[in-house]
Amino acid sequence: MAIKGLFSKITKNVFGRGGKSMKKKKTKKKSIVARKPKHASPKKASKKNLPRIPAKKISAKQKANPVKIRKGPHIAYLGLGSNVGDREEYIEQAIFLLSKTPGIKVIKKSTNYETEAEGVGDQQPFLNAAIEIQTMHDPYKLLSLVHETENALGREREVEWGPRTIDLDILLYDDAIISDDKLQVPHPLLHERLFVLKPLSEIAPNVVHPALEKRIEAIYDERKSDVGEKYDDDLPGFKEIKKGTPDDYERW
Repeated sequence: MAIKGLFSKITKNVFGRGGKSMKKKKTKKKSIVARKPKHASPKKASKKNLPRIPAKKISAKQKANPVKIRKGPHIAYLGLGSNVGDREEYIEQAIFLLSKTPGIKVIKKSTNYETEAEGVGDQQPFLNAAIEIQTMHDPYKLLSLVHETENALGREREVEWGPRTIDLDILLYDDAIISDDKLQVPHPLLHERLFVLKPLSEIAPNVVHPALEKRIEAIYDERKSDVGEKYDDDLPGFKEIKKGTPDDYERW
């Protein structure tokens, strides 16, 4: 069942309004290298400051070989955030819609963490989480499906860094390094954002950042020592999700 069809059935009970229409964008297939993410043995985190990684430098220094992506399944990690309305409900709806999308299986979800908004104006605090998915889609198709899910849940992009019903980002896709006008993987700010590293380190501590060649947990520990934490760890969340099992999600 398409995301739009699922959304039309659940929004009347949850929000009392219809969802926004979705427009599929045609994307051209790109040539990239994608392999399973590496897992490293735990090591003590370095005390050095993390380097900044502009997107252009990732592409220049560690450019992927121009070969076609292998057939799936692939493992990807997505970041989720919401600071409008029932934030937890929006996060759960996004996961529900993704899990019902053909070619996507949700494997794990982190706890929800709350932090202050880092955007423009006086905004409500964000809830942030991360999920691990298995997908048969290439990263560009996955990006298109992520945008469809955001649109279905009323995501507006009129103000950059403004309030969002739901924000979905592809953080990692296997150990691929992609940098072009449409997509940047790993997410170029992943290593700087505690609100992303915190939930990601919960579900993927030993996955290696393919550009920095460091474990996610080590990157998180380094960043945390630099700026400290600002999270409420007691907010509700669930760590394991089984695809298509209603009891794993909010009851509609």
